[in-house]
Amino acid sequence: MNLTLKNIPENVHKVLRQEADLHRRSLNAEAIQALAKAAEEATRRRRMRDSFPSLERFVDSLPKTPSSVSLIRADRKNR
Repeated sequence: MNLTLKNIPENVHKVLRQEADLHRRSLNAEAIQALAKAAEEATRRRRMRDSFPSLERFVDSLPKTPSSVSLIRADRKNR
């Protein structure tokens, strides 16, 4: 699949070129790598966001624990 990018900010182009040189890749290969990494991160964030409702249901299903304040006070009295 082909993609053409226009009006890339000069600082973005400069960094991308530096990274391409560092990794011994073409500018095109480095751009593909950067886009792939961004897509993976977006997918990870979407999965995390989508898992929040089930996480909240799980947390709500856990037994409630007493306040730690009362436990600490009771422990101090027993010393």
